[in-house]
Amino acid sequence: MDNARAPLLDLGTIVERPFITIDGKPFELRNTDELSVAESLRFGRWGKRLEELQADGGEEIAEELDALVATMARAILVDVPDEVFAGLSGTHRWAIIDVFTGLLLRTKLKVAGAMTTATGPIPNGLGSLTGASFSPGSSVSTAGASATGFTARLRRWFGRS
Repeated sequence: MDNARAPLLDLGTIVERPFITIDGKPFELRNTDELSVAESLRFGRWGKRLEELQADGGEEIAEELDALVATMARAILVDVPDEVFAGLSGTHRWAIIDVFTGLLLRTKLKVAGAMTTATGPIPNGLGSLTGASFSPGSSVSTAGASATGFTARLRRWFGRS
């Protein structure tokens, strides 16, 4: 193998877990590379449900939203004792989810970069394969407002269904 060439994708099987601190004590987060296919799909479903609950916004969904955020944060954390986890506020749990989402994004961007390197740049005119036309002289967008934040990232990663 030619060592002067860079690999398209550099995969590692040694899992090094990132960590956070809670009250000054370190606790590990799941490494995104150790997620199984089923676990990745589960996080995708959870993300879609979070989006639905946020869109609803009613008080009747608050309990389900809190439970889902707790479930996701618990699935992300590796070694946090129950009594420490119980002391985390909803904001703390959201922060854990956001950090993990950033780690997922980094992994997905690495794969996307490898795919771009492998396939080459997209030729002009093929940027939009939806069949929608674009008029450079028009100031009106035919697209809806783009979603931002955590749920938008999950939607991009796991698609809509």
